[in-house]
Amino acid sequence: MKKYQLIIALCLLGLSAFAQDSTKVKQPNKDTIKIKQHNNEFGINATGFLRQFLNFNSSTTPPVEDNYYITYRRHFSCGNLRVAIGADFSNSNIPSPYTTDSNKYNNNSYSIHFIIGWEFYNNLSKKWQVFYGADFRPSIAYSKNDAQYWSGGYANGIETKTQIYGFGPFVGFRFKLSRRLSLLTSTSYIINSETDNNRTYYTPVGTVTGPAPTPTNQKTTKLYSSYSEPLAVFIDFAL
Repeated sequence: MKKYQLIIALCLLGLSAFAQDSTKVKQPNKDTIKIKQHNNEFGINATGFLRQFLNFNSSTTPPVEDNYYITYRRHFSCGNLRVAIGADFSNSNIPSPYTTDSNKYNNNSYSIHFIIGWEFYNNLSKKWQVFYGADFRPSIAYSKNDAQYWSGGYANGIETKTQIYGFGPFVGFRFKLSRRLSLLTSTSYIINSETDNNRTYYTPVGTVTGPAPTPTNQKTTKLYSSYSEPLAVFIDFAL
């Protein structure tokens, strides 16, 4: 029932907005109607919302992993500047298994993901549009776990810093619910360069008789590709 209610609501919303736009254009007794240009466009990731109401969240549907929650477009005559951002963080305490341990252990992490790119577009019909271009996608991530495990009288901790720089093409489709409201989805193929810096450290638990393990610092680099399927859906509105 929720599925049909949402479909009916979207259809009514599109028809209502279209009717309002048509009314503005066809006002009588006016030789020239000036339609306001809306060059700023904002979007939000609505994948979870749509899946919930359209029953796409079944066990047979693969999960959608999209790091970008908010998008922005600036429209120009030769194309669009596109920007997106997403961020996550976590902060939790780790209880010690030793009753005599007075140390405080934490597990903290955060990540920030950006997109900046340029897109071109072609109108396939009055309601459908295809857009394509290229993105630059930098990301940073940090995590610090004071106690992954305990061994030999020490809490074993690890700190990780990650930097990722990606670049690649994308293509997507837009369905216009009205002149100012749209649904969008896209796919991309990105080449990523990643650098990870890992540090291990050790915290003594009470009175320790043995020597602490030697801390280590390790740096690794990766070069890999990532393909994003067109599963995430954004709701965009022009201002």
